Amino acid sequence: MAPPPPAPGAAVLTGLGLAISQCAYFGSVHYAGLGLGTLITIGAGPVLTSLGAHVLLGERLTRRALAAVALALAGLVLLVAAPATGPRPALGAALAVVAGAGQSGLTLWARGGGSARAGTGAFTTGLLCLLPFAAVQGVLPTAGDPVSTGAALLFLGTVPTLFAYRWYFTGLTAVPGATAAVLVLLEPATAAVIGVLFLGEPVTAGLLAGSTLLLGAIAALARV
Repeated sequence: MAPPPPAPGAAVLTGLGLAISQCAYFGSVHYAGLGLGTLITIGAGPVLTSLGAHVLLGERLTRRALAAVALALAGLVLLVAAPATGPRPALGAALAVVAGAGQSGLTLWARGGGSARAGTGAFTTGLLCLLPFAAVQGVLPTAGDPVSTGAALLFLGTVPTLFAYRWYFTGLTAVPGATAAVLVLLEPATAAVIGVLFLGEPVTAGLLAGSTLLLGAIAALARV
């Protein structure tokens, strides 16, 4: 039996959280650079979610969970560590924290029984929130082949956004908050593997060590 659709207020809140986290993340990448922006955004997620789950939801924060979060953050440092290349690193770092807090808030709300669901209402809300900014900068792509660019945008809007968020919110109901947050940290490890296999990026000691630490953290959390 299909679950009932979320209330309009829940869809609006979810869409607002998605819009804030996505907009803040891309702002952090612009101002602080990809490495620093991604590190702070993704690294802040498990810390804020684990602490929030302990304080707000009463979830027990074991020593194993604390060690796993620390291990995951150490792996992230090795995977995405890079000097700040953006024009305003301090502003970029602040935006990255906002992005991480937005994602953490949605995670905690879903874990606490909120109907956070990446449905039509949520994405429509996010679209309306970001549309004024897109209108100022230009909605249509101005470079590259229009067909290939449009196909790429369609893929990004469906597979890693629509489907990914729907599966993510569904999975939140089955695992503790700290576990869910650190499992999401597979993103930079997956990106590194794709870079090596399809983009010709070199296999470095930092890549191997960071991936090992990250997978070790996930294995530890699976036993929490």
